[in-house]
Amino acid sequence: MNTGAVIAVSVLLVAACWTDLRTMRIPNALNVGFACCGLLYQLIYHGYSGLVFAVVGAIAGILPLYALFLMRGMGGGDVKWFGAFGIWMGALPTLRLMLYSIVFAGAIAAILVLLRLPVLRKLGERIRWPWGLHPVSQGKGARFPFMLAVAPSFIMLLGQG
Repeated sequence: MNTGAVIAVSVLLVAACWTDLRTMRIPNALNVGFACCGLLYQLIYHGYSGLVFAVVGAIAGILPLYALFLMRGMGGGDVKWFGAFGIWMGALPTLRLMLYSIVFAGAIAAILVLLRLPVLRKLGERIRWPWGLHPVSQGKGARFPFMLAVAPSFIMLLGQG
């Protein structure tokens, strides 16, 4: 992995996590700014082949998650974030990160469901839930920031090298 691109997407991830955890939104300005910088980076350092690399990466980041967005399974900011990530890192790392993130999100969702069980309900009620409906007391409709799943997935991706 290119060190400059890894540093850039690390900054992108930290900024997205910060805003997503606080507001459940990833601002367009963040995603568009990083996407434009990524396109410029690819053009300057890799020429037109870099632009092709960036466009293919963006498509890999956007298309699969757009279906989840249409089903209201995730927000549009998350989809755009993966597009910006793809511009910097390319298609394969983007698809890997997406797969890992979906698995982590599923694990988080499974834990939330388990906390509804009578034996774990008291524990679940003690957990502070700043993102809308509490998963234990309110049940169906509870949400969480997708960046909670993306951050550990990114660390896994970096560990693969």
